Amino acid sequence: MHKVSFWLLTCWLLLPGKLAACTEDATAIRYLEAIETMQWQRMRSLLAVDALYTDPTMVHFDRDAISIQGAENIVAFWRSSSEDSGTNQINYEITACFETAGYYIVNLDINTLVSGRLWNVNKREIVLSGRVMSVIHVADGRVIEHHDYVEYSNADRLVAELQRKYGRTGPDTDEAN
Repeated sequence: MHKVSFWLLTCWLLLPGKLAACTEDATAIRYLEAIETMQWQRMRSLLAVDALYTDPTMVHFDRDAISIQGAENIVAFWRSSSEDSGTNQINYEITACFETAGYYIVNLDINTLVSGRLWNVNKREIVLSGRVMSVIHVADGRVIEHHDYVEYSNADRLVAELQRKYGRTGPDTDEAN
């Protein structure tokens, strides 16, 4: 990540209280709304051709950090990730947003309706909630960088609770309810 993005993220984390909200018509906010509503063409139209998306927090799942270059690749990643995870709905609530010099630091509470079976929960759909901090850099009306930092430990806790409540899926388990 660029030094400026890291510095902004660090400063934002250290500031007390809720920061002023970004304007709803800001490119970064419209871009997040396109992800939330899974409007892939709209998302693509807000990305620069050579945009960069990263999520270093995927290491939580013993996976490589995500780093994707290019608007088409980023949209393909989000589309296939939604399909592969059985995501039916994403709801973001922006709890804080700060913008300076084209950098948007956005704190999001997220609820995602996903396939329970893919999380080994014996229920057709489950809601996973958590927090995301996104650093989005916008230039010339396009997103040129998007860095996500996701708190996955809450999802782990919720999945464990749901597995206790509904049971686990596995090779010897019937189709989820």
